[in-house]
Amino acid sequence: MALSATSVGTAFVRRRSPAGRAALLLLPGLAAACAFGGAPGAGPRVTVTPPRAVSPAPSADGVLTLRVGIAGERGVRILDLPLEDYVLAVVRAELPSGVLADPAAAGMLEVQAIVSRTFAIANLGRHRAEGFDVCGGTHCQVLRPPDAARAAPDEAARAVAATRSLVIAHEGRAIQALFHAACGGHTASGASVWGGSEPYLAAVPDSFCSRLPAQAWTFEADGASLARALASSPAMDVGTGLARIDITERDVSGRVTRVALTGSRTVSVRAEAFRGALRTAFGERSLRSTRFTVAQDGRRFIFQGTGLGHGVGLCQAGALERILAGVSPADVIAHYFPGTRVMPADGVGRPAP
Repeated sequence: MALSATSVGTAFVRRRSPAGRAALLLLPGLAAACAFGGAPGAGPRVTVTPPRAVSPAPSADGVLTLRVGIAGERGVRILDLPLEDYVLAVVRAELPSGVLADPAAAGMLEVQAIVSRTFAIANLGRHRAEGFDVCGGTHCQVLRPPDAARAAPDEAARAVAATRSLVIAHEGRAIQALFHAACGGHTASGASVWGGSEPYLAAVPDSFCSRLPAQAWTFEADGASLARALASSPAMDVGTGLARIDITERDVSGRVTRVALTGSRTVSVRAEAFRGALRTAFGERSLRSTRFTVAQDGRRFIFQGTGLGHGVGLCQAGALERILAGVSPADVIAHYFPGTRVMPADGVGRPAP
């Protein structure tokens, strides 16, 4: 099981309801692109040397430094970032500008900072074989590297400072703090999506996300194109053409958990793996979640759904609505990660492999 923390590139648009209450519209978008800002030599140290062994231990001054690999046209660039600088870079990338600049949403920035810090600590060395700790893409956490031009304190910097060293723990260990853009009214459990057993990655109802206007999406593709996309995985290879897709299982959140794919042979696969194959082939805007139905029109398959992302852990849309309604950051985290508590990172262990 490869756990992934991805927001699937969200765009939030603030609006006012007739009663004047702040609300949100969640619009699907592409994942944030990572770019290097500032003049050469400014900001974090960037290396393009061959990978070396990862040593995610605190430096002599006690500051934990992460090696972050960011894919680019010329290969992977590696940035050495102190933990809190890394967290700030992630908060600025994983939340849209409208939320970052809104004082009413300051608590959401604190929630994201704690979640992103926890994910980083829990996943040190996740890309060890490639010579760095975490990547700068949606497989880990998207980040916007800091630069000298943006050194002035902003809401994101204040949120990171206010939550400095705080992480989410379960039984004394940092959790796999996963998050996604919008659950659509109910999160999914890690067990139903990937088959894991972490008790804090439970499926929980989210009445705050369900209050938001439904953001329905549609994706269409013909059977031959889908078969080519699936052929990249031997477990999903159905031959030269896909003739039928059957939803065989859903979880309590309404998400599809297993699908049967029929071509020259029939295979049964996890829905999240199926979604991953389609997103790789057709882009982030294809199968945006596993809350979908599928219909067939001749040789074409029509997917219609709601939600954005894998649905496990923190729902960013629901969490923001909770903050705007006056819920504290600690209570927001407790809702999405039941059985956990927020505590200083000192003394918190990493998850078992």
